[in-house]
Amino acid sequence: MKVALLHNPRPAVTAPGLPDDAFEEFDRPETIAAITRALQMLGVTVDVVPADRRLPWRLDEGRYDFAFNVAEGTGRRCRESVPAAVCELLGVPFTGSDSLTLALTLDKALARRAVSPEVSVAPAVLLDAEDDAAALAALRYPMLVKPNDEGSSKGIGDGAVVDDGAAALARARWLRARYGCPVLVEEYLPGAEITVGVTGNGAGARVLGLMEIAPADGRTPFVYSVDVKRDWRRCVRYHTPPRVPAETQATLRRLALTAYRLLGCRDFARVDFRLDATGRPHFIECNPLPGLDPDNSDLVFLAAPSRPYDALVQGILLDAAARTGVRID
Repeated sequence: MKVALLHNPRPAVTAPGLPDDAFEEFDRPETIAAITRALQMLGVTVDVVPADRRLPWRLDEGRYDFAFNVAEGTGRRCRESVPAAVCELLGVPFTGSDSLTLALTLDKALARRAVSPEVSVAPAVLLDAEDDAAALAALRYPMLVKPNDEGSSKGIGDGAVVDDGAAALARARWLRARYGCPVLVEEYLPGAEITVGVTGNGAGARVLGLMEIAPADGRTPFVYSVDVKRDWRRCVRYHTPPRVPAETQATLRRLALTAYRLLGCRDFARVDFRLDATGRPHFIECNPLPGLDPDNSDLVFLAAPSRPYDALVQGILLDAAARTGVRID
């Protein structure tokens, strides 16, 4: 089997005028090398294929049997769906969710609407081109202000949690100017942040693991910001399993599988939750293209107790092959 590993390489330097986290989602060379090695253990041939403007021609000319998709795409709201859509256009089977799910989940407001009311979400307001101070009046402070269609905590840093409407509107204006997208303002939930890994398809979908993400210094409010992720060894403690009651863990498993199904996820995804003051889980977002960096990936960390890195990567391809009826050899 000939497999195209679709990815977006992280540039060494961010272009002038762009936020310093503009390419936070893109992959390091070490990540692509690790994925390649894991796939080659299955006996397949792997070509590393950049998901740039030449992607349709690269895929067509390469005559690939399958694509292993970790490409984040370029552009705005629908960028993650583009590499998958190219595969669909050319009839190349690929790992992970289809173009519709990839577009839906990157838009946090739409993803919340898709899973609710089956899965609880925190009260929130979407601020688009115009500020809507009246809409914010329905929310309770503190609030978390973040870009509506970004990943990897881009745009979430110092100042993301605000205590009044004026600060929320000022933060929203700053984010729109910086990232060019609508802004989601949601009530800040003070409980534990817990991420759940899910793999498989249909009735065979299963929870891979649960992990609590906690501040190393116990600070409150705690936000899993881009700066914290970059310095996770010093700033964060990961708890697998999470330090919550067994019944809460069972609820999180059930809700993660429900969200996975409602959003149309395939093969693998990570579903993020935050607990409120009473310990009730609320859906935050779903990432159907979670990072596979062997040294710095939430999915890799939560899978580690039961599934080593190579087995995790191989399992994604094997699940996708079973779903599409393609034989791995």
